[in-house]
Amino acid sequence: MIRVIQQKDAETIKNICESELGHKTTVALLRQRIEELADNDHYYIMVFENDQTHQVLGFIQAEKYNLLYGGNGWNIIALAVESNAQGRGIGKQLLLSLENYAKKSGYTFIRLNSNTVRTEAHAFYQHLGYQCDKTQKRFIKQITL
Repeated sequence: MIRVIQQKDAETIKNICESELGHKTTVALLRQRIEELADNDHYYIMVFENDQTHQVLGFIQAEKYNLLYGGNGWNIIALAVESNAQGRGIGKQLLLSLENYAKKSGYTFIRLNSNTVRTEAHAFYQHLGYQCDKTQKRFIKQITL
């Protein structure tokens, strides 16, 4: 079943972030971010929970992406499924849940960035109708506080 992320999911999401996305984090930070973002309508954060075991096996996070010069859409920040649960349609269900939500909300597109080395992810997105429309470089500057 697809449901809204909850505080109790923090440890599992930490493990998925680290093992599947390569992002190191902490349970404490995830609990804080879930508290801040779960009820914020700017974000769409859902998990896939196994109906029998109640184990969280994947999640999706997207944010509203409203263009000054164009339409309104959603930007997928993260979509990940535990490796031992991949190939069961969980990622597809998470993605389709966002697509259905976008349609109901009047949003006209969904976009995402995917690292060039994640070729299996690229094939997954293409299989579900997503098209690569450009190649770009990402620039970031860390701000020290």
